[in-house]
Amino acid sequence: MRSLIRRIAALFRDRRGGTAVIFGLAAPVLGVIVCAAIDLAQVGADNSAMQDAADATALAMAKQLGVATAVGIGARAQAFADRELGPIAAADAVRVGVLVASDNSSVTVRLAGHRSSFFGDLLPAGGWRLHARATAASLGELPLCVLSYGAAGGYNLDLTGQARLTAANCLVQSNGDITAAPGAALQAGMAQASGVATGPITPAAQTGAPAIADPFASMNVSLPPLGLCNPLDLLFTAGVNVLAPGVHCGNITVRNGAVVELLPGEHYFEKGQLRLQQNSQLVGSDVVLVFDESSQFHFDDTSVVTLSGRTSGPYAGFVIATTRANTGVFGISSTSARKLEGTIYIPSATLSVQGAVNTVADQSAWTVVVAQSIRMGGSANLVINSAYATSSVPVPAGVGASFANSKVRLER
Repeated sequence: MRSLIRRIAALFRDRRGGTAVIFGLAAPVLGVIVCAAIDLAQVGADNSAMQDAADATALAMAKQLGVATAVGIGARAQAFADRELGPIAAADAVRVGVLVASDNSSVTVRLAGHRSSFFGDLLPAGGWRLHARATAASLGELPLCVLSYGAAGGYNLDLTGQARLTAANCLVQSNGDITAAPGAALQAGMAQASGVATGPITPAAQTGAPAIADPFASMNVSLPPLGLCNPLDLLFTAGVNVLAPGVHCGNITVRNGAVVELLPGEHYFEKGQLRLQQNSQLVGSDVVLVFDESSQFHFDDTSVVTLSGRTSGPYAGFVIATTRANTGVFGISSTSARKLEGTIYIPSATLSVQGAVNTVADQSAWTVVVAQSIRMGGSANLVINSAYATSSVPVPAGVGASFANSKVRLER
């Protein structure tokens, strides 16, 4: 027995090979710790990326408030978050949820994902559950719907007679003066003038306001380079006449109840006037009318104008546009120019709205006017609606609700 005890004691005192034994016993534990640390680091990185994506998505979607429906914002949020996350979106099966406030003032974005954990989802059981949330709000500025931005000579926004400009829920801005005659009226969500403002304006206009630059200054407005344009004047006096998109060279006059239907696309008018007279009609959906430097439109008498702008392409959101070399006058005096849905962009020209008890553009879901100057007379009423989310015509960046929501903040 004593001999056995001595042998056991000697075995414990023997240090040969001890390091190898200790390493052999500790190696699996160290391996588990290292793998767990790597797993935790990856989870932390994914969590951080998801929070950054949630913040960015919420801010981007807040700029869409008033422009798109809640369903549209939800679809855009998923696509936006996927781009922000890159391969993480698929690897962690990230889902995006969007909640738009009932008053349309804020949007909350929730991201949820799942990542497999170490040891076949044993630690933790079922894998890692990843979550991120962010809320962003608009600063509440009004949509920009009328901009008379030229500063050269005369009144930039001038209402004479009994003319009315009605823009109840949006911003009307003149980079010069606003002048309304005693019998005229300007009603807007807000009116601003860089210069002075006089006459019946409700609510009272803010004067000395900072100028707003041309929101589409970088957009290329030009006609296709087709070489020579030999004007061919057209006169329509009966029936339904269909015009395909493309270049229309020369004067086009429509009279006596004739109908001109514009097929969807870009319609370019060169070296001529587009004139509607008597009870003629001009109709078109998903169209834009682009005028060269020498061409304008004139909608007169009882002519009917029913136009909605392009839904896609380089002119998406525009219904009428012209080159910056066009300094002419685009005239509306018709009693039935009721639908001009989209943006009217005549940056160096004048929009003249005249007539007797005629209402213009009131059947449009929304209209935006950007012109060098706007002059109204008679008893015409130009109605600027701002129901952007109800229209299939997208609102270009820089005007409408995109202007109102251009300043947003992250709340949480």
